[in-house]
Amino acid sequence: MSDGTRGALETDPSVCYRHPGRQSWVLCQRCGRTVCPECQIQAPVGVHCPECVAETAGGVAWRPANNVTPLGKPKRRRQPGRVRSMLAGAGGSGSAVASQTILVAYAALYLVGLVTGNLPVQWLGGLPGTAWQLWRFVTAPLTYPAGLDISILFAALSGVFWWLTAPQLERMLGVRRFLGVVAVASIIGTAGMLLSGTPSFGLTAPLFGLFAALLVEVWGDQRARTQILVITAVNLLFALTGGGLPALVGGMVGGAGTVYLLQSGPSRGWKPRTPVLIIAGVCAVLVVLAVLQGGLPVL
Repeated sequence: MSDGTRGALETDPSVCYRHPGRQSWVLCQRCGRTVCPECQIQAPVGVHCPECVAETAGGVAWRPANNVTPLGKPKRRRQPGRVRSMLAGAGGSGSAVASQTILVAYAALYLVGLVTGNLPVQWLGGLPGTAWQLWRFVTAPLTYPAGLDISILFAALSGVFWWLTAPQLERMLGVRRFLGVVAVASIIGTAGMLLSGTPSFGLTAPLFGLFAALLVEVWGDQRARTQILVITAVNLLFALTGGGLPALVGGMVGGAGTVYLLQSGPSRGWKPRTPVLIIAGVCAVLVVLAVLQGGLPVL
């Protein structure tokens, strides 16, 4: 395999870097590259690819999947669940700068809120009557009302769920699609909260937008689909205890809709910009409705 071909495969998050004709959603926990069932080698934490195993003296057990017997290695165990491997946590290899930056900003703004009387929420949160300040549709998820009470628990839970899932989802989706899903889910989720007359804050909308986007990605795999639905349901229970159903539903619609349109556009013969225009149009309509409902500032 030439260096150019190898480089192209290693940058495609949905194709095994050693077998270009095989799609997979399992990542090597050491280098972050996608590996197909034949190339997955079970390590103490997650799976490794053959090259990483060679670099570490091969001190792990080979665990092929789908009854595929790799050359020169005996089959010993079953393959771990795909979703469990994908969502093994933020400690996996590979860059996840965007998701980590969002989490740092979220935590920093919460701490600032503790010592400033919640100025970040007042300036950046999705508050009724302030929808005309358009930046709030994107910045609202980064804020959370700070206080020395039960709100600390809800804020911490949102941060923990983000830390456990968002970095791996960023590696799977790629940074551009990841940021696109986060932005659209945030806008639609915030608009939904404002249209219901409720303040919007917290990571609920973008987090569930990512879950919905992943669900679209793996929909053809029944096993992975079931696992994602179970994970989403568990997180749903925690999210509903803190309220914010419009943000949750809006985030899921935004995340699923974004990935679906971007995936289905080429097969429908659309121009590359058509899905983007549809997504932008939906966001614009919801933002305008939220602004009109909240009212414009009196000059």
